[in-house]
Amino acid sequence: MHRVNWDEFPRDNMAKLNLHRTNYLTKDELDSGWAEAQQNLYYAPAVFYLTIPQNSSNWSIYDLGAFAQKLMLAATDMGLGSMVAYEFVKYPDEIRQILPIPEKEAIAVGIAVGYEAEDHINNFRSERLSLDNVLQIFD
Repeated sequence: MHRVNWDEFPRDNMAKLNLHRTNYLTKDELDSGWAEAQQNLYYAPAVFYLTIPQNSSNWSIYDLGAFAQKLMLAATDMGLGSMVAYEFVKYPDEIRQILPIPEKEAIAVGIAVGYEAEDHINNFRSERLSLDNVLQIFD
């Protein structure tokens, strides 16, 4: 599902992220570096693709997210950088041409893993929403 089909909240959040990244990166990084990095899957030497059966419950989706987080923490513990990006799962049909992922499995998450390059692009840190926007605590 492409981003235009997403709910308003995540769409707005992604638009703010894109604006913040555009303001952070230099013109050269935007013109060549960022677009080229996306087209080349951020030059990651390895990408983990996590799948889930098409008709999985929300609990299974939660479990997959928890597994993804633990996988990324394990990579960090081994001195590796990792990142989740929409670009990794944007074209599931093309992924299936390369990897033997059955149609009954949804390609849910792509996680790049490798040694982080020391450059300006990799120093970008996105802004975070305040907790009030994403967390409600009831007494």
